[in-house]
Amino acid sequence: MRFTKKRRDQQGFALIYVTFMAAFLLIPMAGLAIDFGMLYNIKARLQTACDAAAIGAGYMLHNSTNLNDPTQVAAIKDAAQRYFNANYPTHYFGSTIVSYDSTPASSTGGKNITVRATATVPMLLMRVLGITQSTVGAMAVSNVRYIAMMIVVDRSGSVTRESADGIIKSALNTFVAASSTSYLVDGTDTVGMVSFGGTWNLDYSPTLHFQSGTPNIGTAISNIPFDTVNNASSTNTMEGLYQAWYQLYQMNLPGSLNVILLLTDGRPSAFTSYFTPTANCSPLSQRSGVFTTTVGSWPPPTSNNSYGLYTSIFSTLPENNNLAPPTNGCAYKTNQNNVYSDFSSAIPGSVGPVDNVGSGSGYPPGFSTKGTGIGTQTGYYSASLPPASCTNMKNAQCGRYSAFNAADNMAAKIRTDTTLSPMIFAIGLHYAAGSEEPPDDDWLARVANDPNYVTVGSDASHVAAGKTVYQAGQTPGMYCTATNTLAGLNTCFQQVTSHLLRLTQ
Repeated sequence: MRFTKKRRDQQGFALIYVTFMAAFLLIPMAGLAIDFGMLYNIKARLQTACDAAAIGAGYMLHNSTNLNDPTQVAAIKDAAQRYFNANYPTHYFGSTIVSYDSTPASSTGGKNITVRATATVPMLLMRVLGITQSTVGAMAVSNVRYIAMMIVVDRSGSVTRESADGIIKSALNTFVAASSTSYLVDGTDTVGMVSFGGTWNLDYSPTLHFQSGTPNIGTAISNIPFDTVNNASSTNTMEGLYQAWYQLYQMNLPGSLNVILLLTDGRPSAFTSYFTPTANCSPLSQRSGVFTTTVGSWPPPTSNNSYGLYTSIFSTLPENNNLAPPTNGCAYKTNQNNVYSDFSSAIPGSVGPVDNVGSGSGYPPGFSTKGTGIGTQTGYYSASLPPASCTNMKNAQCGRYSAFNAADNMAAKIRTDTTLSPMIFAIGLHYAAGSEEPPDDDWLARVANDPNYVTVGSDASHVAAGKTVYQAGQTPGMYCTATNTLAGLNTCFQQVTSHLLRLTQ
């Protein structure tokens, strides 16, 4: 009987012990789990609100031109506050915001805004231990990069033959010249413009005040020297890309988003280089010029014509009146179709620009020697080319492929530039079927290194449909196909704007 009573006493003590432990250990542990879960939820929501505030204020931040202006700063902070409030309801889970601040500031190559917030959270079960509330905090930083952009406009003869010059001017004005419609901000971003046919021209020197300056870029757009005289200018895409790249180096804004925006309506048909003349074409020293071939069909037939050397820099229209000097004794002086008979080396093994070429921080890498820097027989269409020994200028097919490869190799050098990391946006302008040789969408997407583009087989003999064009390790860009309408071209410029908006924040 005493043994049984003792066991009963022990059981009663155990029950009291367990109850005691539940009150002072198990309940606080459960409370800790519940309250910690609530704290985690509130902190996550607070972080989301800070992120939204920083990102949402990015557009206002990009549009600001002076962060010392209290009005502009107030507008940015107001935008951040509105995005924060929209993402963090008042007294979320009983919490109270005790501090909030947004701070816009300048940074290298752009601007940023830092958003910080803290909130007190009432405890539920932890009150049994005397803990009535806790504090959580969050911070977010959004960086907005300045834009350094060179617009590159194809002004070859096909543009005016199809009456696309007016459409291009109107769309460019909406995209860059009008402050009410342009994402690019006067006084914040730097913008310039180059145009090319066979020759190249700096239509507008890059400047911060491209909308408000005198002259402004709207005036330059109106004065783009489209070939309205004989509608026969060729397409020296290599030169247009290089001169835009050179201007980016002159801007010297490595922290900014460096952009080349190429607008073209066809495949390349010309390139610039140095050529060695024969004894009939004196003096025998090398001379620079633009070598062109006929456009019309693709793949190019050997029966097409090749044309004489023209000066590389635009002077007057028509371009083919501006022969590359000196022309003494040269066949192309009197008949430009006979240019092949003037040069012993014909198409050089390496070609390249002759203007704005040099070494140092103000020049693109790889072009320290004029007229060289990129091979003509290697590149996108190397598989379709005749053997490398095919250098006779009379073979217009060989010359056309060389122009194509020269542009392709130039784009590759731009994409692999690790100093500025330039990004290429390309827009291909299409006309009605059968009117002009169309642009090669697959190739232009490759020029831009568009990671989302899948080939359509523009030249099925070389590139089959269904392949990707993206090349890892090279700066990605974007390609857009436009119809020869204002609405079609505006749609592509809107896509560029959307892409810039994502990239600059």
